[in-house]
Amino acid sequence: MKNVPMNPFVPIEAWDDTTVTVKEGDDDKKVDAKRYYVRYVVGESDDRRFVDSGNDVPDQVDEKTIYMAPSIHKVAGEPFHYDRDRVLAMTGQDKLDSSKRLVRSNACSEHEKIEVVFESPGVECCAMSKEEADQQVVPTQYLAGYLLGRSEGLFKVAQSKTVLDDGTVYYDNIHIIPEEIVKNWSCVD
Repeated sequence: MKNVPMNPFVPIEAWDDTTVTVKEGDDDKKVDAKRYYVRYVVGESDDRRFVDSGNDVPDQVDEKTIYMAPSIHKVAGEPFHYDRDRVLAMTGQDKLDSSKRLVRSNACSEHEKIEVVFESPGVECCAMSKEEADQQVVPTQYLAGYLLGRSEGLFKVAQSKTVLDDGTVYYDNIHIIPEEIVKNWSCVD
């Protein structure tokens, strides 16, 4: 693997309780499930609101918000960046309790969550002039998610999964990455 700059953004796994519809024979049935997703923390803020409590003085409500991006991009000689249109906000202590910051470790075998660093010509970037766009090179993309497998020279990584109450798992937002463009990868937990 090649040496690449360390991604300064911390990966996070978050989850929500949800209900999904599954087909059982000819019928559709709603079942409880948990939806998990892996993103990068790209910002945090403390929000303060005032609400009418029925008293003479409004009550103060303090909440923390975490902003998360699905992937991080790096072009040589430029700062790390991410697509602002794809940032997800998570607000409130209940939501924050349903998340866990992940730690990177060296590449290992058969690990559930990984971070893959690869050259990605399909990365959408920021606004620029025609001349600036013509000067651009292929950026490096940092992507964390659930490893679905490594076979036939391909990494298969999903950025989210849904686990039904019966243990059935469905993955989505799946990326299939040719191993020859992978610059580095590590396990996250």
